[in-house]
Amino acid sequence: MKALQYTKFGEAKDVLKIVEQPIPEPSMDEVRIRVTTVGLNPMDWLIMRYPQMGAQFGVQLPATFAYDFAGVVEKVGTHIENYKVGDRVFGTTYKGAAAEYILANDKVETENRLFHTPNEISDEIAATLGVCGLTAVVALRTLDLQASDTLLIGGAAGGVGTFAVQLAKLAGAKVIGTSSNTTFDYLRSLGAEPVEYGIDC
Repeated sequence: MKALQYTKFGEAKDVLKIVEQPIPEPSMDEVRIRVTTVGLNPMDWLIMRYPQMGAQFGVQLPATFAYDFAGVVEKVGTHIENYKVGDRVFGTTYKGAAAEYILANDKVETENRLFHTPNEISDEIAATLGVCGLTAVVALRTLDLQASDTLLIGGAAGGVGTFAVQLAKLAGAKVIGTSSNTTFDYLRSLGAEPVEYGIDC
């Protein structure tokens, strides 16, 4: 199989290479996923670029690029109960997602999260949910957001902001979102009241 990896830290054009690897075999507690889509986040580039950030995320070189993915379960270990061959799945993995096949387990833990993909969404959308979607969920749960609240979201048109706006609206809260004026219409379409950010605000 092919995987997108780096063996040293640096800029993408200097360090990212496509390499050939054996197709991984799942253990009793793992599933093998045929990756159909990889989601990219700013953190992917930062971790690859800076060794200090890589150390914070436990990167060991060589490392497979990217963390968010969507795909289809192709093989399951004997101890797996929640997934079967053919299931559409999405998630995030610290082991790297930019490969034709990856392994994951069905335990919810910090370095590996796996979920069933709802029929209503595409793999392209599912592959954006791991980092940005979960960050927004955790942030709003921490706030214990109520329907009577007004929430200000900075960078509301970005990845995390897009999910946070929609989740807050679903909770019934009023949402004010900061962004550039070029994304005001987008934020209004999500139900937020846009406010321009910048040095003159």
